[in-house]
Parts: sequence; C-alpha cells; structure tokens
Amino acid sequence: MNMPQHAMQLSTNPIADMTFSGLHWIEASAGTGKTYTLSSLMVRIFLDRYMPNQVIATTFTRKATAELKARVRLRIEETRDFIYGLLSLAPHELQQRQASIDDPLYQQVLKDHGHHLDYAYHRLNVVLQQYEELFVGTLDSFSQKLLREFAFESGRIEQVQISDDEDLHIERLLHDLLRDWIQQQPEHLIEYLMLKNQLKGPEHYLAVVKESLNFPSVDLRVPELPENALLHFEAVCQQLLEMLPTARVELAACFDADSVYKGYVDAKRFNKGSFFVLFNSSLPELLQLFETSGSQGLLADSDALTKGIKAIRALFFDPTKKIWKDRAFKDKVVEEQPEIQAAFYQHAFVMQLRTLLNAFDNLNQAEQYLNFYLAQEVKKRLPQVLHQAGETTFSQQIRTLSEALNQTASAGKDSFAAHVLARYPLILVDEFQDTNQDQDDMLSSIWRVKERLHQSCMIMVGDPKQAIYGFRGGDMLTYRKARHDIQSKGGRCYTLNKNHRSVKNLVQVVDALFHRQMDFGEQVDYTPIQAGEREHPPLMDAGQANPQPLRWLQLDEEQIEAEQVAWQIQHLLNQAQQDGLYFQEKNVQRALTADDIAVLGQNHFELEQVQSCLLQLGVPCYKASRESVYKSAVAQDVAALLNAILNPYQEAKVKRALLSRLLGYDLKKLVELEQQPAGLSDIIEQLEQIRLIWNEQGFRSAWNSCMTMFQVWTRLVAGQSRDNERTVVNLRHLSELLSQQSEHYTGAHKLYQWFIRQINLGINNESTQERKLTGSLGVQLMTIHASKGLEFGCVFLLGANAGLSEKGNLNFSLKENQKKSLGLERVIAVKSTDLPENDREENDARNAAEHHRLWYVALTRASYRVYAVLRHHADEKKQQAEARSGLTFWRNSGEGQFQHAESLDAGLLIEVPARLAAQHEAVPDLHAEIIPAANFYPRETTSFTALTRSELKGHMQRDQLAAPTAEADDSAADEVEQVELQQALVTAQISWIKRNFPKGTKPGSFLHKLMEKVKFSTADDKLDKSVATRFHSDVEFDAPQMLQNLMKLKGLTEHPEQDELQVIQDMHDWYSQIIHTPLHAGFSLNQLKDGEYRSEMDFHMSLADRALGIRKIRALFESLNEPDLLIQDLNDVFTARYLTGSIDLVYFDGQRYHIADYKSNFLGEQTAHYDQAHIRESMSHSSYWLQAALYLVALHRYLSAVMKNYDMTQHLGGASYLYLRGMDGQSNAGVYHWKPSDDFIQSLDEILSVKAVIKS
Repeated sequence: MNMPQHAMQLSTNPIADMTFSGLHWIEASAGTGKTYTLSSLMVRIFLDRYMPNQVIATTFTRKATAELKARVRLRIEETRDFIYGLLSLAPHELQQRQASIDDPLYQQVLKDHGHHLDYAYHRLNVVLQQYEELFVGTLDSFSQKLLREFAFESGRIEQVQISDDEDLHIERLLHDLLRDWIQQQPEHLIEYLMLKNQLKGPEHYLAVVKESLNFPSVDLRVPELPENALLHFEAVCQQLLEMLPTARVELAACFDADSVYKGYVDAKRFNKGSFFVLFNSSLPELLQLFETSGSQGLLADSDALTKGIKAIRALFFDPTKKIWKDRAFKDKVVEEQPEIQAAFYQHAFVMQLRTLLNAFDNLNQAEQYLNFYLAQEVKKRLPQVLHQAGETTFSQQIRTLSEALNQTASAGKDSFAAHVLARYPLILVDEFQDTNQDQDDMLSSIWRVKERLHQSCMIMVGDPKQAIYGFRGGDMLTYRKARHDIQSKGGRCYTLNKNHRSVKNLVQVVDALFHRQMDFGEQVDYTPIQAGEREHPPLMDAGQANPQPLRWLQLDEEQIEAEQVAWQIQHLLNQAQQDGLYFQEKNVQRALTADDIAVLGQNHFELEQVQSCLLQLGVPCYKASRESVYKSAVAQDVAALLNAILNPYQEAKVKRALLSRLLGYDLKKLVELEQQPAGLSDIIEQLEQIRLIWNEQGFRSAWNSCMTMFQVWTRLVAGQSRDNERTVVNLRHLSELLSQQSEHYTGAHKLYQWFIRQINLGINNESTQERKLTGSLGVQLMTIHASKGLEFGCVFLLGANAGLSEKGNLNFSLKENQKKSLGLERVIAVKSTDLPENDREENDARNAAEHHRLWYVALTRASYRVYAVLRHHADEKKQQAEARSGLTFWRNSGEGQFQHAESLDAGLLIEVPARLAAQHEAVPDLHAEIIPAANFYPRETTSFTALTRSELKGHMQRDQLAAPTAEADDSAADEVEQVELQQALVTAQISWIKRNFPKGTKPGSFLHKLMEKVKFSTADDKLDKSVATRFHSDVEFDAPQMLQNLMKLKGLTEHPEQDELQVIQDMHDWYSQIIHTPLHAGFSLNQLKDGEYRSEMDFHMSLADRALGIRKIRALFESLNEPDLLIQDLNDVFTARYLTGSIDLVYFDGQRYHIADYKSNFLGEQTAHYDQAHIRESMSHSSYWLQAALYLVALHRYLSAVMKNYDMTQHLGGASYLYLRGMDGQSNAGVYHWKPSDDFIQSLDEILSVKAVIKS
C-alpha cells in the first residue's frame, strides 16, 4: 500500500525558478523562511502576470492570514523602493549593482525587468493601490466567498449564515436519535445497558459525534449489532451450569490444586494458583449467582462478573501481545506433551467457556454500535437541520461547494469551476499538510483539472513533518494523494532546505539527531537541513558563543518536573542578571529576559503546574486562556443586567443585577437603598429608559448608555484586584459579541435568549476564548500545537520522553479501493477492542507517526537553546514504552545513546535558586508626547434636521444625532407647521387650493416632488397632464388619496372626471403662480431653461475632525447684529464628520449660482401672512437661516471644486426661500431672498472644516 514514486523536477530556489503556470509543490521544513519565500513569490506574480484581484492566498488560521497579508504588502513596498533607487542608474551602473545583490527576489526582478524598471515601478504602485482586493484568508472563508460570489453559477442562490448554534443542533439531534434507538431495541438489551451504565445522556456522545464530523467524507465502519445478544448470553450460562457437574468429573485435575496439573500450568501467568481458583470458586460462584438471580442479578453484580470474565479470558487471551492464544500451560509442556493442551482446550466445557467470552463481548458491542449509529445519523441529518434554519457550518460549506463543482463539471467551459478559474487563475495554498479530503477535492476540481492546467497556476506549500492536526481532519493520506496527483500531471517540486530560524550549531545538532531515524512514519521522511545565512546575535554564556544548544535534563525519582523547570528558568535569569548570559547585539549587550523563554508541553495541565511554580518564584509568565468568555463570572453578571433591563419592574431581577460586580452593590448597600424614600424607583426608572433606547435605537446605544449611566467602567477598576483587567477585558469581549449578534436578532428578548443559550452551552471557539491581557509578557507557556509557526529564544520541552497517549474516540485505518487515488481509502470506526487487529495496528501507527511529527515541531521552535526534560519512571512497563517515545525515538535509535559535541546533559538543581535583583537598572529615556487638543472620532454623519431637532426625549443620548441618515429621504422633514405668530391685518385670502391643500410631511414631500419632476419650461397646455401624472404616480406620498380628499372638499358632482379636472386646474394655476413669482431682481423660475438648474442636489460635506463648533456657529450669527435673524438652540454633535443634505434647487440666473428651498409651511390664510416680516419670523422659528448658510457653504465648496476660475464674489449668489402657499405670481409674497456676505460664508466654512489644532 505504498505510494507509487514518480520523478519530479526538484529545485531549492523557487523564488527564481518558478514560472506561474501549472502546478507547483513547495515543501518547506521548519524555520526555512517559508513566509519570506511566499511574499517574494507574490511580488513576482504581481510583476509578471496577475493583479491582486486575480489571486487567492489561503492558509490555516486567521492569525496566519493577517501576518501573510502584512508581510506580502511589506515585501511589495520594499521591492518598489528598491526599484525606485535604481531608476536613475546608467546601464553599466545597473550591471555593477546587480552583481553585488544577494536578495534572490531582487536578482530575479532585475533579470526579468531590468530593461524596463520604470514599468515595474509603476506596476507595483498600481498593485499597492489595488492591494485590498487581494484575498488572503482560510480555506473556510474562501469557500464562503465563492458561494456568495458565484451564487448563480453554483446553483446555491439562497444565502445562509455560519451557525453559532452547531453544538445545540447536534445535542437536539442526539436527544431525538437516542430516544428513537432505545424504542427500536429489545427491552432486555436496554436493561443490560442500563445495568452496565453504558447508556448515557446526549451530552456523553457529543465528543465522538463531533470528532466524526471532522471527517465528513470518510466512511464509518459499521459494527455488528448481534441480535438477541442477551438471550444468547443467558443460554450459554445455562449450558455451562448444566455441564458443570460433568466437568468436575472429566476435568477433575482442574478442580484439584494438588493434581498433576499443578506442574503443567504456567505459574507466571496464573500466579498464586489462580488457575485452580477459577475452577474451584470463581466460575462456580458465577454460575451459582446466575442460577439464583438470573442474568439480571448476574449483570447487576459487576464485580463478580468482571472478576469471573477476567479469569476466564486469561485462558484464551495474551494481554501483552493482545492476541487470542491458548496459554494455560507452560511452553515446555506444550512442546513435549501437546496432547495435554489439546485435551483441555478441546473439552466441551472449556470450549463453552470460550463461547461465554464471545457472548459477553457481543453484549458490549451494543455500546459501540450505538456510538456508530449516532455519529452516522447526525452526519446525515445535520445538513438538513442547518438548511431549515438558514445556517451552515464551515465543513458543510466546503461539502456544498464540492457538490456544486461536481454537479456542473459536465458543463465544460461553462461549468462553475471554469467561472471560478477565469476570475481567479492563481491560487496559493499554505499549510497544505493540514487540509482535509473535502478541501482538497474542492481545490483539485478547480485548479488541478488536467485540461485547464495551462490556464491557471496552483502553488501548494506545506511540510508533511509538521502535520499535527489530525484531530481536526488533517490526514497524511490526503497529502500523499495530492502529491501523487501533481506528480502524475507534470507538476514541479521545490524544497527549502536552509534553516534561518536557529543558530548554526543548533541546526547541526538537531539535524544530526533526526538523522538517527529519518523515517517519521506514514511515508514521511526527514529532509536534511543546513544552516541559513541569517545573522543571529550570539548568545554569550560564560564567554562562549552559543555553547551546547541542545541540553538534556534527566530527572531522577526525587525531582518534580514543573519545579525543576521553574528553577532552571530562575537560574538562567539570575545568570543574566550577573552579566553571564546575554545577546551580543553589535556593540550592545542585551541580557536574556523572561520574554526570551518558552515552555512547551503536550497538555495544559503540566503547563499550569509550571505556571504555578514560576509565579511562586516571582518570574513573570503568561499562558493563554483556553476558557470560554461565556464561562466567566462577568458573563453571568451581564445576563443579570440584561434581564433587569428587559424587566425593570420585577424587583427580584433588578436586585440580582444590583448585586452584580457591574453595578457594585452588596447586601448592606442594597438594604440601605431600599430604606430610602425613593427606594428602587430611581434605578427602575433608569433601567426603563435604557429599555426604551434599546427598542428605539438598538442594543449598542442602549448598552453604551447603561455603561455610562451606572459608571460601570469606573466601578470595575476602582478597587485594586488581580482580576480587574480580566473582568474589563471579558466585559469588552462580551459587549462586542452581543453587538455583533444584535444585527442578526430582531428584538431585545431574542438577543437575550441567544446570550443565555451561549452561557448554558459554554460555546468555546476561537472567537469566544478569553483574550490576552495587556501584561502578557514573560515566560510563554503553551502547548506544542499552539506553538507551531512561532519562534522563541530558549525553549523548555516538558516530558520529552512522554509516552504516546490514546487520543480520540475513533480508530483510523486503510482499505484497498482501486477506484481511489493510490488504491487506498480511509476508514474510521468507533474505538473498540473488537476491531480487527490490523485496523488497531494501523491506527496505532498513525498516532505514533503524528506523535513523532509533534516532537519535530517542538524541537524546531528555538533560535538559540533547547532544554529537553526527560522524566523518571520507576515502572518497568512505562520505561519500555517511553524508551522510543517523544525525543527518545531519535535519541535512543541506532547504537547507543545520542552523542554530539553540541549536545549536553545539563545538571539538575537540588534547591530553589535565590532571585537576584537587577544589578543595572536601565533608566529609560522618557519623552512626553504632546496631548492633542481634540480627539479622534468615528466618521459618522449629521444633517440640518438633526442639528435643529427639538422634540428629543430627555433620556435620549445626544450622539444619536450623528446618525447615518440623510434628510433627502424626506424632503419636507424640516418643515414645521406653526400657528399664526401675530395678528395680521385682514387682506385678501390666498387661493382655495393653497388653503386646503393638506398639511404635513407627505403633502409637503409631494409638492417637492412636483417642483422637481415638472420642468419649469413645460408648456401651459401640457401642464395639466404633468400635474395629473404626479397625483396618480406618487403613491409613496399617498397622492391618489390626497387627490380624492381634495375633490371631496371641493364638492363632488355626478361627474368625477370633471371634479378631478377642477382640482388639477387649481394645482395648474398654483404651479404657474409659483414659477412666475419674482425671486430677486425680477428673476423668476419660468425664465430658467433646461440645463440652467439642478433639482434635489445631494451633498456629503466633510466636517472638522472634532466636535462640531455649535457655539462658534451661534456667535457667528449673532455677529450679524440683526435681532430678528435668529437660530434656535442647536443640538451638540460629537461624532459626526460629514454633513449630509439635499438642496431643493440650484439655479443660475445668468450671473450667479443661487439655491432655492421649497417650503409648504402654512403661515395663515391671508396673503399678508406671507410677507417679508412673517417669513423672517418663520425662518427664525425654524432656524432656516442656518439651513440656508449651510447649503451656501456646500454650494461654495462644490463650485470651487468644479469651476476652474471660481470667484466667490462673482459666482456665488444667495438663498431663496419659497413659501409655496403664499406665492401669487405677481408680488414677492411668499419669497425671501437672503444673500449673506462673502466673509460670513467663509467664516462658517472655516468653522466647519478647520483642522484640529494641537496646542503646546
């Protein structure tokens, strides 16, 4: 079952040798500069062929994607700057410079683009401008991108969200499946499982089910479910009971401890006469119990049953070799007197004992089958459940994508894969050794199709020696299949064989160690490594540079591992404090610090022990939390506070919130509060206000108001506590999670229910694990898995000879299948002793190979020194088991123990070293930075309507004014209906239509739309049709109903058509009066030709990067010294950085550009109500002066941007406010034209746009 080998072209310099077409395979060992290579290749890709929006780069984790994207950008910038420095060189100077360049990327760039460096320079500038279009992410996020981007081509048009409740869905499925399975089984089997405590709740099966879901494309081996297993067991017991008297006679020697069998039985295997104890007591007692109590009593007495079965099994099973073997007699007896063994094992009673073992094992297979059944059924049903909920998971998403690709593959050039390939011809897949079969199937169906290889490029990067995530779905068989596929399609292979991470002598000694056993298992072989050219400041130890970088700490029986490691670290730090251990960085000595040291282990428990010892010594250390933030105490407090906000009138819930750490009350304070006259009423009122904000403005506004109102942040840090920072960080974290989910859940109660569900489930994933604290410095403690890809100066490896522990609930094996690549197929099964021996051996070999790869990763993390801690084991079996475990797999291989000039057996410390004070306290040179006078705020928007809104509720936050809405959505939103402000002289009434046309926002918006859509140049005979069209089409303003109401007011007749025409005629006359009314200097709207005006001109005007200067604006208006020109109190705006609005009309009168704003305000029924004095009073009442000024500033900025020779004095006009109900077509009634001075407009522009000044 070995992989066929094909010759592949091999290169050690992919930066220079790679051509970006076809398939490329890079194997990058630990520390060989993989990221440097990839970033250099990306520069060449962008220079030679593709732009960022044509390239995909994927890697294993989100953290790695961020690092890769940053490194690629940096490499592009460095290359661009390098090229820029060569642009002025003559050809001969360029040749001389090229000969002295060591960087392989720069060498290749000059080779490919030396004749047109200016082109290369400008192309990289364009690449940087478009760099954000480059996709760098995980394969999971990439599959999500493809399904959304190619929804039509894939046939998966419906949008689904990644599920946050996968565990909840699985638990519900398990509950239903378990109930159904129990109902289908015979009663006696369920009774047995209950008696043996083998039937448990749904949560017990969650682990094996979730583990199987990591391998969605792998088949589960179906175990047998013996029918009538309990009845068969009872029958065998009954037969043994009946055969026992005969057996006592025919096998009398077995029942007599002094018989001839005493010399035949192997005393080592059956010590203390256990062979005769079996036949004289254990077996008869077992059968007696069956006779008196039946199978129910026998199975209930687990001690007697287990003891008896174990004794019987010893006759047939070798526990050392784990094989079935007749083994009761000595080897000498078997060889010389085989008839004795034959007579014993061929006796009917003994054969029936073997049958009893099989019957008992069949009973236990029911539990294995149940695990299989649940795992298999959940795998089938979970996609359906998720689909019904409009959700998916990352693994299911990959499967959906693969299915879509396969379904459309027959379409040829129009297939889904072809569309993806045309959009993204090049993909780079990092950490390829960790991909699972589904991910590789998806990739191969797009970029590894033989007929399309010339159209694309696929670069796969990985290291099989670092494939350590088998529990997440990674499989070396997938890696081997992919490599074989690339070989068969003429792909090219590259290898990086220079370690740039570690100092030279550490590279040499580690390389020599791995040479002792180069076969890591699963057809993974060690690749010899050389030291790279990177310069490392030497670590000076007692005057020597990097002495013996590989050190072994062999513990004795009196040494505690965690304690010894902590002592050794303290000893190193003491040595550094005495200037005996430091880095020689050019002319500066830098002492080794705790930040340079890491402790790596296989599990969290041993790391926590080391952490405890380090903290006792006062050594700073940090271990990342693996706990879910939902399991923290502050999560319970947040839930209590949310519950109180939603139920402010339920005192019990309010009191629970008050007693939380967030609100800071204790029982004494709570009693005092209740004794006050107001009691809880003030708190309840505040909670009610927050609830209203939540309902009206959403969770974020409500939560921020709550934090401010109750001074939560101040309270949390008021007292000194080690937990303060953790509490604050967790609260911030929970606030973010709630804010994110508030966008998906409509209604406060649904969001609260979601939060409670997360707490109950304790959801623990990358986004919900507790975050690092700011003081995360010192000795780093982490698992070997977490350390992958990281680099540390000095590394301690815990349990470097630790044995291989049993991992997971599944057994992995292979079976031959000629339809599959390599003729092999992966098979998984629920672990059980009844699995075939070959399957168990293959699983053990797989685990051992991954164990070797794990220690390869551990040993290659250090730059300068490694301490491998070897535990002491008094137990002989553990010594044998661990003789070739961990690093001892290589250390003890070959002849004798590993010896090397750069390796050392370090001495143990017998007592705790005293902590030394620093001899030279470095006093940092501190420079205080100038505190800016203004802060930076998010770039939100405001409008004139928001500035002047006066009907705000008292509890609403002022920053709500910085809302992302523009007043253009409602053209009449700023119009205020007001009563007559003073008694006017009785004059002529305004026309019927003006008096009776409806008031309010929708009618006002209808008039705005009428003025916008009906051209001023419309012929008089066509005007009726235009007006009628607006009444019938503007349904968003209820215009048809408005027309019917006007007809009723006018008086209905028997001819509705004539009634409508009469109203239309009235509107015709009104519109005609509006456009003929003189605005200023005899100019009216009917004089405007098409192209000389613009209706509804939206603008988005930038403001100063600080709070809006409301007081300065008010002071500017007061400087006009016009008592009746007033603006009302304005609302403060702290976070808006843009002013949005929509100018009703911008027009050019032949000399200047003016603005006009339509107002449908009803000031009264008399014409005199619309004279200049009344309009000025109305404009002051509604602050329209500010609106006019703001709009003129917007027009000023616009003209200055679009006109070449713009002159404010010459081109900027004024603002005409048109009160439509008062315009009569003859006088200037209903019109007020205001032309503020140019200095006024410029001053207002400066207030709005001046940059924040930093005061010294």
